[in-house]
Amino acid sequence: MGFNPLDHAVFTYQPIWGDGRRMIGVRLLVRLLDDGVDVPHLLHAMADWWFAGSPFLLVAFAEQRPVLQALSASPPDHVWLEMPDFGPRMPPELLHALTQARRLGHRLVQNQPLARAHPVTGSAAERFRYLLHLWPEQAQQALSAQRPADSPVLPGQLYGAIGQLALAAHCLDIRRAWGVVGWPEDDALASRPASGLGVDKAVLLRVQQALLREASMETVVSLVHADVLLTYRLLRLVNSDAFGTGREVATVRQAVLLLGERRFRDALIRLLPSAVSDPDLQPVRQGLVLRAQLMQMLMDAGAQHELATEIYLTGLFSTLDRWLRMPLVQALERVPLSESIAEALLAEGGPYGAYLGLARRLADPAQSQSLPAWLQQEGFALG
Repeated sequence: MGFNPLDHAVFTYQPIWGDGRRMIGVRLLVRLLDDGVDVPHLLHAMADWWFAGSPFLLVAFAEQRPVLQALSASPPDHVWLEMPDFGPRMPPELLHALTQARRLGHRLVQNQPLARAHPVTGSAAERFRYLLHLWPEQAQQALSAQRPADSPVLPGQLYGAIGQLALAAHCLDIRRAWGVVGWPEDDALASRPASGLGVDKAVLLRVQQALLREASMETVVSLVHADVLLTYRLLRLVNSDAFGTGREVATVRQAVLLLGERRFRDALIRLLPSAVSDPDLQPVRQGLVLRAQLMQMLMDAGAQHELATEIYLTGLFSTLDRWLRMPLVQALERVPLSESIAEALLAEGGPYGAYLGLARRLADPAQSQSLPAWLQQEGFALG
């Protein structure tokens, strides 16, 4: 059996959000667990996951050795390499490797504080960008700027560790940043009144249009599952006295089959008045969908619809308390979810608990060092 580099590396991911709050890329922090990993082979293996039209891939190695190896290899398609911040004076070996990397045609992103960055313009931006971090005083200056030119934020770059929604919006909308790595989810949810945390109107309308087009059941269900609140409120509504189904409806698929198209469309219409259009919540909603899809992939439920749906709902509802502004145990009492889902959501227990724990850790770069031991404890193979 050959040496598979994926069996000797840990990955954590952060979505990169760009103009229109679209996911334009993914930052992968890669921590190698074996010096024998062929870094060029690993990079090209990761590039094979990507194809034209996909979000770009930003690869950040946690140690210097694989960075140097990556810079000396042929550049894979769809991949940008992140250069770690080595301070104001770059080590000679890294400087030499960067010179070679530019000759090879690598696309590079330098991770460093905004204070040490220089504007990047013209054709240079096609191969070199920054991942910048603002000091608190720079963030305050940006938010208080009367004119865009008064802001210290450089256009066309990536920004990380943005904890304020207003600052993320300033970077993207005012200063035309390339993207924001991660999204200030806590602030996005906390800054909205309870009435502002409603069903996503665009998703609701897409579901209605799909029903009019007589789309497949799989299409309708996947559209509903694109929004945590649409899924939750729909399940709560079809289990209410208003629809009198006479039985518990635990999934969207069951709701469509049991109610029929006309009554299901009536249920959607009842949700429309409280629906909202809020672009700043899109990354939060999509982040939950990514988590739910990742959990499905990890479990590999295959054709078992019920199992695949349960593991998906576990990921989708994992921050439900913050959306509904109520304790999670109280929120779960209002819909007939399985005991396995409830165990995972309330205590990371039961058959789905480890999958939820893993999905949470994979989305947190701070967990990368402790992740191998946790994986071994829970019985997950690295590959």
